Formats: sequence, C-alpha cells, structure tokens
Amino acid sequence: MTEERDLHPLEKKLLTYLENNGKSSDADIIRESDLPDEGSFRRAAQWLLSRELIIEESREEKVFVELGPLGTQNLEVGSSPELAMLRAVAGGSNSLQEIQQDTSFDRGRWGSAFGALIKGGLLKKADGKILFDGKPEETVFQKVWDLVYLPLSDGAEIRFTDLPENIAEIVESRSPRRGKSRAEFILNGIVTSILDITAEGREALKKSLETVTIGVMTPEILAEGSWKDARFRRYQVDIPPSRIHTGRLHPYRQFLDTVRKRFIGLGFSEMRGSLAENEFWNNDALFMPQFHPARDIHDVYYLEEGRSVPPPSDELEKRVAAAHENGGDTGSRGWGYRFSRRQSLQAILRSQGTSLSARTLGSNPDIPGKYFAIARCFRYDQVDATHLPDFFQVEGIVLGEKINLRYLLGLLKLLAEEIAGASDYKFLPAYFPFTEPSVEMHIKHPRLGWIEVGGAGLFRPEVCLPLGIDVPVIAWGLGLDRMAMLALGLNDIRDLITPDLSRLRNMKIQPDRLLTGREGGANA
Repeated sequence: MTEERDLHPLEKKLLTYLENNGKSSDADIIRESDLPDEGSFRRAAQWLLSRELIIEESREEKVFVELGPLGTQNLEVGSSPELAMLRAVAGGSNSLQEIQQDTSFDRGRWGSAFGALIKGGLLKKADGKILFDGKPEETVFQKVWDLVYLPLSDGAEIRFTDLPENIAEIVESRSPRRGKSRAEFILNGIVTSILDITAEGREALKKSLETVTIGVMTPEILAEGSWKDARFRRYQVDIPPSRIHTGRLHPYRQFLDTVRKRFIGLGFSEMRGSLAENEFWNNDALFMPQFHPARDIHDVYYLEEGRSVPPPSDELEKRVAAAHENGGDTGSRGWGYRFSRRQSLQAILRSQGTSLSARTLGSNPDIPGKYFAIARCFRYDQVDATHLPDFFQVEGIVLGEKINLRYLLGLLKLLAEEIAGASDYKFLPAYFPFTEPSVEMHIKHPRLGWIEVGGAGLFRPEVCLPLGIDVPVIAWGLGLDRMAMLALGLNDIRDLITPDLSRLRNMKIQPDRLLTGREGGANA
C-alpha cells in the first residue's frame, strides 16, 4: 500500500471518470472527462501512475497518413505528376519538354516524376521518345490516388498499417522525416494508452469524497466559516510540477558567439560591414571578372534600382579597373575586357564574407596583422540538408612577410578540429579567381559523408597590389553552418533555423566545452 496522500483536484476528476467508466483510452478521457485540457490530464495521469492509483493496461502507437504540402498541391490540381505524365504519354506526348509545357506542376516536379517512372519501369526511352505500354488507371499511382488521396479529401482517417504493402512503400518513401515542406505525405504517429483505476485508487477516491478538503483559502471560505469543518490539503513537494520554459540563447547563436570569442582570444581583430554591398568590394576588388558566372542573378541577389553603397575612392577604383583590363602594375595581363564602373557600383546583398577582407586590405591594415569576420551571406540556392539561401561564413585573413601556404594549412587544421570538432578532414586543390594556390577544405559528417565547408588560399597580386598591400596574405572563407552541423550533432542544416521550439529546447549546448576539438561538441 502506498503512503496515504491527499488527492489533487485534477487527480480526483481523473479517478472519478475511471471509476464511473472503467478502463478508457486517453483520447476518450480528454474528450469526455471534466478535466479542463490535455495538459491537465497528462499531469494528473503522471501523478496517479507514480502513486500506483491507476495503471496503464496497454500502449499502442497508431500511424496515420496525412497530406504534405506537395500532396495538397496534387489534390488541388486533381492528379499527381506521375499520373498526369502517364496520361499525357498515353495521349500522345512523347517528350519531357512537351509535357513540361503544362504548368500544373513546375519543371522540377515533372523531372522528379519522370525519374520515378523510368526507375519503376513504367516509362521507357527509345529513339529520343518516351514510351508507355499500359493504362494509367491500372498503375500503382492510380491506386495511390484511389486509396490515399480520395479518402483523405473526404475527411477519412487512413492508418498506415491498413494500406497494401506496395502502396505503403510509396507513401513511406515520400514522407521524409526532414524537409517536410517538400513532402508529399506525412506519417503522424499517435500513441494511445488504456488506463484503469486500481483498488488503491478506489480507496483513495472514496476517502477523498468523504472529507471536504480545502486546497486554496479564499475570502469566501473565510467569510462562511466553512474551513472549520474541513481539512486542508497537504502540500506534496514530490509531485512533478508543470515544466516552465525560461528564456535562453538560441543554440546556434551560442555557437557563433563561442567562435567569435575563440578568434578574439587568439588575437584576431574583428571585421564588420553592412549586409548590403556593392559589386566593387564583393567581386571587383577580388579580381573576379565582371563576366564571371557567379554574378548572374541565379547566384547573387541584386537590390532594386536606386539603392546604393558608398563607392570606393577614385584612385582605388582606377587601380582595380586597370588590374581587370590589362593587369595594371601587378605584372599580370588582366582579364582583357572593358571595366564597367556602373556595374561595379551595383548594390547587392553580400554573397561572400571575402568582401570584408577586401575592404580591410584597402583600409591600411596592420602589417603583420590578422583579422576575422562572422559574416552573413546570401546566395540563391536550392534548400536541402546542406544548403540554405542565407548562411554564415567565418572569414579571415593573415598578412605578413613570412606568411605562406604551410601556415594556412596549419590554421585550417586548427579550425577543422576546434570549430567543427572534426576528426576526419582533408584539403583538395581548388580554383578561385582571387587566390593562388587555392584549396578546399572538406570534413566528414557521420551521416552525410564528406561535405565541403569552404575555400582558402593566398591572395593573388592582382588583389593585393591595387589595394596597397605588398606582403603575402592568406585568406579563408568557411561555411559556419556546415561546421555547426558537426559540432552540434545535427544531420540537417535546416535544424539550425527550425521553428520547432521543443527541438530547440532539447538541444543541449555546452559553450565552455564546445570548441575543444574531438573531445568537445554538443549533443542534440
């Protein structure tokens, strides 16, 4: 027999329901009892289970199928892209380009559907044409439409385990655990518990009903004098309280702050600048030709006309323009084109933290000197597990007479171990318009494998000399978001900006141990 304790009003309501209705599911109790809400039920059930006044007879997880954003779009169109493509081919269309003229789905979704149908053997390619030998209404995609889409459109509940095996495989493969904004289906697991009252619970409920117990003293009770014949409910200090969520820094914010403190502790000076930049500092000063593909609208965000960033000095602009056109005084032949001042002053969103390094080199820096920046950058990119359209780079330069590639590789090794906590990393030869020699650093993620985290190298004379620097300069620009994935134990870069407060609250960060190489890190 458990120690006798007073019942909380919520406990009394739950025991009363079970006494009157017998064993019941948590869903029925939440819906039909006098408990005010689900949170109150969960607290009362936890208390009573810990005191063995109720028992959990059984526990079952039911997985239901719901439509994700892509599935909802399919329902609005009236077809999945696979089914629509099969109907188009059966109706005479014989090329992907022709089918993509239909704007019901974007080109990417048509392409994904084509790949799935080719892989599944429903479509074949011969002599540049697409062939289909069956009937669309007899394919598995029609069955998915009939058994999943149509019932869901009518408001029915679909249990995943009730689906035929081949249909269930398709649904599961199209309901990713991450990246649900691009999911066709979502599998939603609901755990159902069956609770029942115990003999001790009945005895405790009977005693509580025989005695008037006061939990809160009110002016009305004092005025009536009813407290004289009642018993005050005892405080139970061992009952788990409701969880209180206190304010805290965002886990990624803590990571960035810790990186900043580490660089400052190593004697680096911090570079800062506006998110809005002009092409001169973002590209031209870095010897990137004005016809470079990275300047295309698909890679750089241009600000609307009329927006401007203060221009560089005329003398500096002339030296940089000369380096582009004919090499100027750098000993180079340049790029051999006519430099456009108008394009040079075009306002954009900063696409690389290296623009801050260029500004620093053009502002009479200390020699020897070392500088760093944690720069937010913007590039058009397809969002996936390792890409975001805006991201943070840790950017840095070190300049001095004795600086060389060996110094750079040693510094990159330190960053890989102490920022990302990487045990496996490698350096590969690379090409960048503004460095020579150049390297790319890759780190090995336990789940995603090798991922590139950024580039580095020695700035070319065409960068340094026009900016007034005549000593060697090493530079690096590394993706902090990708390094944070490894340091924080994440498998998807989107978790760094997730709106899921529960996941953020459960992400454990230890800033004092975070940047300590292979022995440090955090767990999520």
